[in-house]
Amino acid sequence: MEKILFIDDNTCLREEVLEALKFEGYDVFGAGDGFEGIEIAKTKKPHLILCDIRMPELDGFEVYRQLQNDTSTALIPFIFLTALAEQDEIRKGMELGADDFIVKPILLEKLLKVICVRLQKSVEINNRIQARLNDLRARVLHTLPHELLTPLNGILGFASLIKDDTESLSRYEIKEMASEIELNGNRLHSIINNYLNYVLISSKNDFGSDNAGLNNIHEIIAKVSIRVAKKYERVGDLMFKLENAELIIDYDDFVFLIRELVDNAFKFSEPKSNVVVMNATYNNHLEIQIQDHGIGFPIDNVSDIGAFNQFNQKKIAQQGSGFGLITSMLITQRYHGTLQISNTTQGTIVKLTLPASPQIPG
Repeated sequence: MEKILFIDDNTCLREEVLEALKFEGYDVFGAGDGFEGIEIAKTKKPHLILCDIRMPELDGFEVYRQLQNDTSTALIPFIFLTALAEQDEIRKGMELGADDFIVKPILLEKLLKVICVRLQKSVEINNRIQARLNDLRARVLHTLPHELLTPLNGILGFASLIKDDTESLSRYEIKEMASEIELNGNRLHSIINNYLNYVLISSKNDFGSDNAGLNNIHEIIAKVSIRVAKKYERVGDLMFKLENAELIIDYDDFVFLIRELVDNAFKFSEPKSNVVVMNATYNNHLEIQIQDHGIGFPIDNVSDIGAFNQFNQKKIAQQGSGFGLITSMLITQRYHGTLQISNTTQGTIVKLTLPASPQIPG
């Protein structure tokens, strides 16, 4: 049975609507103010929320903003109630990202239709997400053993050669084999580390619920990017166009996103070519763009990436399981952002968009 929360300080209207929804078979909850509504939303986890805009102390916009900051409630369909003459309020609600509006006086037939449409859409979205996760799990089970065994076999093979033929090998040959062992060890470490990150992110349910605003975003981006560039000995190739912003995101999650995306930019581009990292804020969203001048990805959207799709294997010797990128996608989705990858004639542009600390439009 679908649960619906109705938040309105008009007692008569609230009771009338709740009674009608209950008659239609919904499990209903009512709240007389915004504070009570937020508490019920967090404890009861309704499938849909109806909320009046004009309420004392805590209006509907602030209710929506606070629920968006908690990932346990951020995906609940949210419908504002507003008077016909309050067109400015409709505009504000649209800018905030509300799912729909009901104009007072409420017509029961229209209300039921809007509720039905929004609940169906929510189910469809959840089904698509679940299908994608099921497909991802299947790929993991099928491919992970091979991904782990390939570098492990390299380590064991070269170690065995050194052990069995130590006396006949030159110091140069031993050094070369040791380098191969190190290379395969680093690859194995990277695969395991990315897999553990993927498992952690996949099982994490409290994204953003306890996070304060993350300040000095530009400094974090620069610091992480420089650290990655040093690994590739390409600090001189790194360029910035950054401005400060604030996000509601866990520090470690944000660092992982920047590190993984900048690392890919260096990995798939040649030395002496620029990697440009920039950011800007648009409509309460922070867009971070990373552009390289490399070989490009054979995809146009990150939704096409599977955890074990390996990119351009014929063009580049470096291999990876893709866990880092798919984990980045999961983190981005959990924070209600988007991750897009597009190719240009000169390389690849990655756009990461995340909700900035919400501000009520003035």
